[in-house]
Amino acid sequence: MVSLDEAKLYLKVEHDGEDDLIEQLIETSHQLCEEILRQTSNSEVLKTAILYGVAYLYEHREVANHKELKETLYHLLLAERKDVF
Repeated sequence: MVSLDEAKLYLKVEHDGEDDLIEQLIETSHQLCEEILRQTSNSEVLKTAILYGVAYLYEHREVANHKELKETLYHLLLAERKDVF
């Protein structure tokens, strides 16, 4: 859904030294977003949420507040979230 190049452009990272880290953050953010959505999706909203998650985790890698991140992602994805009954 989000490529390494897209994430690096979003993060304004021009070197290759952290490619492995960024790829891991893409995967983590994508998984968090799909867990919140309770479904798979290819929407632009999901892509934006994934990029936001990558940026948050990248910029706050030492002191990330995962509750805050999940709450923000929840609000970004709320309109597309599948209800479970």
